[in-house]
Amino acid sequence: MFIVVPYISSNKDIFGVYTICISITLFLSYADLGFMSAGQKYAAEHLVRGEADMEAKLIGFVSFILLIFLILFSLLFFYLSLHPWLLIRKLVPGVEFSIASTLLLILAISTPINLLQRIVQIIFGIRLEGYIVQRINIIGSLIRILSVLWFFRIGHYNIVGYFIFAQIILFLTVIIALISARRRYNYNFRLLAISIWFSKEIFSKTKRLAFSGLYLTIVWILYYEMDPTIIGKFIGAKEVAIYAIGLTLLSFFRGVLGILFFPFNNRWFHFIGANDVEGLKTFCLHVITITAPLVIIPIITITIFIKSFILSWVGVKYIGSVDIARYLVLCNLFAFISYPTSEILFAQERLRLITIFGTILPFVYWVGIVLTYPYLGLKAFAIFKLFIFGISGIAYGFIIIKFLNISFKRFLRKIFQPMLLPIIFLFVSAFIVKGFMPYGKSSLNLLIVTTTAGCLMLITFILLYFSSTDIRKYIVKIFQQYE
Repeated sequence: MFIVVPYISSNKDIFGVYTICISITLFLSYADLGFMSAGQKYAAEHLVRGEADMEAKLIGFVSFILLIFLILFSLLFFYLSLHPWLLIRKLVPGVEFSIASTLLLILAISTPINLLQRIVQIIFGIRLEGYIVQRINIIGSLIRILSVLWFFRIGHYNIVGYFIFAQIILFLTVIIALISARRRYNYNFRLLAISIWFSKEIFSKTKRLAFSGLYLTIVWILYYEMDPTIIGKFIGAKEVAIYAIGLTLLSFFRGVLGILFFPFNNRWFHFIGANDVEGLKTFCLHVITITAPLVIIPIITITIFIKSFILSWVGVKYIGSVDIARYLVLCNLFAFISYPTSEILFAQERLRLITIFGTILPFVYWVGIVLTYPYLGLKAFAIFKLFIFGISGIAYGFIIIKFLNISFKRFLRKIFQPMLLPIIFLFVSAFIVKGFMPYGKSSLNLLIVTTTAGCLMLITFILLYFSSTDIRKYIVKIFQQYE
């Protein structure tokens, strides 16, 4: 985020085109029609019971479903590469047209890599060792980051070459992860390969959960993933570039939160598989207590320093991104509640509640945008995204309190009381310091802003260590494991 985005955003028009083309890759995450999530849940339960054959059959079946739709997506990307104006309004003939066409063609060719990615994630995830895949991905990400020094050097702006290189590195990381799974678990890929086919038995087992997941996937796309596509189609590429800065920060926090909560995801399924409801409640409350400050403190800090951060990061030409980014960053403020709650609802197969809840959100979101866009402009997308996430966070809060069978007062006291004084310190000190922050685009200014924000966060977490018994016990336990 700190290195790549300043380079690729230096050409505002091409950055907008790039953002629109890349935004459609998000739809690949949902190409399994919900069967991948359902398959992962049941595969984890079979793994706990020692049923390796059923695990392979489940992964093979959901991989078959995903493969079919990845092929369809690949054909769609190929068609769009021939007619990119169908995706991007006001596309300028020449360089912009050529870049859009080439990026979409690369997507068409590289789309099948997504299948191997998802297989790797399930294999390691259900064994609670997803961190191994993350380590491999970190190395690949570092290589991609360093490559910008070559592809975007002075007088040289090669965004197509950068994207090709990124896809090659992605493919190599997946292959390395597959080799690691073979060596670490002696994983039977032959059994998995012959299991990649349609199974009526597994379809019957997973369809209810999968189709519910598919419906939620559709509504999630409608109010979370469609922004760049709609803005690019009906407003223009330059506006996408402005919006994309805030969206990049939102995606950054989403990625960090995904890493933070990923180790817990399959643990819910293990509790369900073992029919340990009380253990699930205890574990859930523990996760919320530990992750709440890890979510809230960084988001508050970035929100306060957002203007100086963006202007020192990408420059004054993105001044219109400041308010948009502030609203989008705040969207994740309730993530410490929404992530665990949504996983528990899914693990317990409470599909009716999930479906009703998911139906309301996109309707409110798009009606709000249509009614307010003439007055708010691009901010309407960010404001109503924050509004929707706020509603869902509050609703999830009431759901999880009922599930944990504790009072609202006790929940607030356990989660928020230890953070009160540290957050007051953060607010006061951040508002005092931000007046001295630089606003011009430069690496030095960006370093000053991020270092200042980082130091305030560090001091806040130190204060939290002394004010929260749960956090202190957890940290001590971690260090004891390495003694």
